[in-house]
Amino acid sequence: MTGNRSPRRDFRALTQRRGAYDSAMMFDVQLQVAATGALVWAQSFSDEQQADAFQRQLDEDLQSMEDEAFRRKYGVPAST
Repeated sequence: MTGNRSPRRDFRALTQRRGAYDSAMMFDVQLQVAATGALVWAQSFSDEQQADAFQRQLDEDLQSMEDEAFRRKYGVPAST
């Protein structure tokens, strides 16, 4: 059981940029397992400001939420 453990100890958020069609850019906000770098999930955005806002919210939730609440909000299985 994860209890009141902070998700910041187990996860990190990163944004990856990648090229898309017609020279456009895509921004993938990723949730990764901190210890291994394994990808838990990624959310893709075509707008950099939306990606930045989502990553800021994710980072804030990693800092402020308890583990179980964070996992529920972001769909992270307990086995991860």
